[in-house]
Amino acid sequence: MERSYEELKRQMEMIDEFIEQAYEGMAIVDADGYITKFNYEKLLGIKEDEVLGKHVTDVLENTRLDVVLKTGKSEIGDIQVIGGKQVIASRIPIERDGKIIGAVGTILFKDLAEVKYMADYIDNMKRQMRDYKQELKRLNQAKYSFDNIITDNSRMLGLIESARKAAETHSTVCISGESGTGKEYFAHSIHKASPRHYGPFVRINCAAIPKDLLESELFGYAPGAFTGASSAGKIGKFELASGGTIFLDEISAMPLEMQSKLLRVLEEREFEKIGSNVKIDVDVRIISATNEDLRMLVSKDKFREDLYYRLEVVGIKIPPLRERKDDIYLLAENFLNSLKASYAEKKQFSKSALNVLISHEWPGNVRELRNVVESSMSMAEGNTIEIADLPEYLRIMAGEDQATSGEATDLITASLEMSFSCDSLNLKHCVESVERQAILEAMRKNKHSKTDAAKMLGIHRTQLYKKMKKLGLEVEEE
Repeated sequence: MERSYEELKRQMEMIDEFIEQAYEGMAIVDADGYITKFNYEKLLGIKEDEVLGKHVTDVLENTRLDVVLKTGKSEIGDIQVIGGKQVIASRIPIERDGKIIGAVGTILFKDLAEVKYMADYIDNMKRQMRDYKQELKRLNQAKYSFDNIITDNSRMLGLIESARKAAETHSTVCISGESGTGKEYFAHSIHKASPRHYGPFVRINCAAIPKDLLESELFGYAPGAFTGASSAGKIGKFELASGGTIFLDEISAMPLEMQSKLLRVLEEREFEKIGSNVKIDVDVRIISATNEDLRMLVSKDKFREDLYYRLEVVGIKIPPLRERKDDIYLLAENFLNSLKASYAEKKQFSKSALNVLISHEWPGNVRELRNVVESSMSMAEGNTIEIADLPEYLRIMAGEDQATSGEATDLITASLEMSFSCDSLNLKHCVESVERQAILEAMRKNKHSKTDAAKMLGIHRTQLYKKMKKLGLEVEEE
């Protein structure tokens, strides 16, 4: 009994502490309206032992606890004036066996200003939540349409038509092709032209996520599913893409154990989060992309055959740029137009520079071409992009760095005939002597214009500056 008494006493102290901390004011009255518990010291400066046993109407102005005792109806969030302040009060009757035995009155906010602050805070949180939702929606939208795929190639035009037809269905689509051919453009365009275009378009690169994290990225996890997991859990990409499309880029990099789980989702249209046994229905269209031959991976047991057939209901294979060279000029012009805002004047490729672009094999495909166009625009000084303005590896392939152009060859020949002041057979000294004579002759013929001299020598002006400085020739910026 003594232990029980001590435990009961401890619990009562905990209740008192809760009342002290939870409310700005609190009063409990019996069935006749006399105070049995009072906690208004912070608000009114009245201690509990001063009012115990007194009638509540004699202590609290404008109280309605006596009314609640009579009506038996709760009054929640009522405005009451106490001590000259408007406060938010609630009054609740206490019942036992269908009979009112008392009532409790509480004050949660001691001033309406606190309520306004709380309301403003909640409104601000709601606005932030709306902004987050809009940003999330923006991030999970398709950026490109079929109009953004620039081509005059008959093979590409046929693929676009096939993709348009596939977009009208709910079938899975597998897009294959070398890196940089534009697989992502097709994926975006298919979603945007589909009945699901109002839904989200969620992208995930299977090769960019560690194997042990891929499952949680795709399917999410329940709160506390594993060590280090968020206590709130996580929504996976499949759940995020509900009602829309999920784009699985580089699907060939997906581990075999994850392939089996993906197959189950495709077949059963449901999944479970990590650490949960609750099944979640999923309404998602899958578009995948790969730069590897999935058939070959299947033959090597590196990709599940059953998953392959489920993914490639519609297959779209994009040809590399070297197989559609009729698009190179069109794409280069398009990139020039899209980049012209960064430059004071519109630039264009010279015929010789364009021939170098067309003759290149483009292992990096359209992505490499865009990089070359941007690099060449930044290097070109006039409104025409010459071979000398192309990246070094293209100039080498074109033979320009070896000075095989007619003017440069004639210039070097003339320099050799004029003076071959090489006192020794040291090759380095001989080369420097020829370079010095060639630069001086080019400068003389072009009236000391370094820009024109560099073009005659078949090198970029920056390269000419470096050579002149190395050879001890006077260098002045034009």
